[in-house]
Amino acid sequence: MAGVVEQWRERRPDLDLTGMAVFARISRIERIAELRRAEVLDRLGLQSSDVSVLAALWRHPGGLRPLELRRTMLVGSGTLTARLDRLEAAGLLERLPDASDRRGRVLHLTARGSELVPAVVTELLDIENELLAALPPGVRERLCKDLGRLSRDLEQGAGEG
Repeated sequence: MAGVVEQWRERRPDLDLTGMAVFARISRIERIAELRRAEVLDRLGLQSSDVSVLAALWRHPGGLRPLELRRTMLVGSGTLTARLDRLEAAGLLERLPDASDRRGRVLHLTARGSELVPAVVTELLDIENELLAALPPGVRERLCKDLGRLSRDLEQGAGEG
């Protein structure tokens, strides 16, 4: 990536290429991490979006209504329904009647799903921490804080537009 930025600098020294350099690096890092995580997920027959659903339910042992889950994941109802159908068919979650709404459902992990989530998340964290191991702990902490601030700023700006 540095070569591309340098080529642009040579041809257009008047441009601020910081954004290109930062976002290209973020994208490349995410792609490398995604490929490594896929090794674990493929072995288990899962997708990264599946882990997001399962982990959200694991963090809410009392269950979540589909709308609550959709809000935490920022996805449309059709997208979520397809994920839920797939995970239910795999025996990892169940849709139980909602005691406060006869027509509603509450999503819960099955026993198998409850056992799977911590194991999968641990494997994924091991991969992510291994990828960051070349950076000293202080640099990792600073990077996490700086990216967190950028993320919050961008999310707030997106809500204003």
